[in-house]
This record gives sequence, structure tokens and C-alpha cells, in this order.
Amino acid sequence: MNLFKKGQGATEYLLMLAAVLVIVAIAVYYVTSTGGYPAVAVTTAENDSHIRLEVSSGSIASGQWQYSVQTSTGSSSWVDSDSELKAPYVVLDPTESGATYTVSSGTYYVSLKHKSTGHIYFSDQVVTLGS
Repeated sequence: MNLFKKGQGATEYLLMLAAVLVIVAIAVYYVTSTGGYPAVAVTTAENDSHIRLEVSSGSIASGQWQYSVQTSTGSSSWVDSDSELKAPYVVLDPTESGATYTVSSGTYYVSLKHKSTGHIYFSDQVVTLGS
């Protein structure tokens, strides 16, 4: 009879181990499948009456980032960029498809995000043109 109880205890331990392994596998799958966004250090600047994104480290591939240039805070109309975001800088082009601003004197609010993850790098950074 003792032999049966030892076998039953071993079976319970194996079932608990299997349950732990399943939970760990689910956790690993979840963490690895969420993906990530590229690490970049970017600031905004005005240069020669154009808005620039100055990149000090990292990069984002062409077609993987979006920007917004607005004349007021709190609203974003995202524009797909067709150039790579990389050092030293990228000039935002108001003639790109979907752009809703023109290059003229004034205060603009610039936002930047990673397209596939939706991660916002910054929102409503102020750039003043033609000061």
C-alpha cells in the first residue's frame, strides 16, 4: 500500500511541474510576441525655415515611422514617412502625401511615433519657424 502512495505523490509532482512549464511557456510566448520598438534619441529643431528631426542615436527603417505637424496641441494627423529616420537628421517634407501643413512662419507642434507598435516617442514638441 505504501508503494501506491509513493507513486501517487510522484504523479502529483509531475503534474505540478507540467503546469509550471505550460505557464512559463505562455509567459515567454507573450513577452516575445509583443515585439518592440526601435530605440532612438530624437529632438526637433528649426533650420532654414524647415522642421528637422535631429537623431543622436538609433534609427527607424523607411515606412516604419510617422510624424505629425500641427498648429495646435492635442490633435495629430499622422503622416507616413518614406525615408529612413537616421543620424544626423531628417527634414520633414510638407509635400509628402498626407501632410497637412505648409512651410511658413509660425509655431508648430511636432509628434513622432513608431508605426507598427504605436509607440509615441514624443508628442507636441514646439518648433517655431521664421522667428
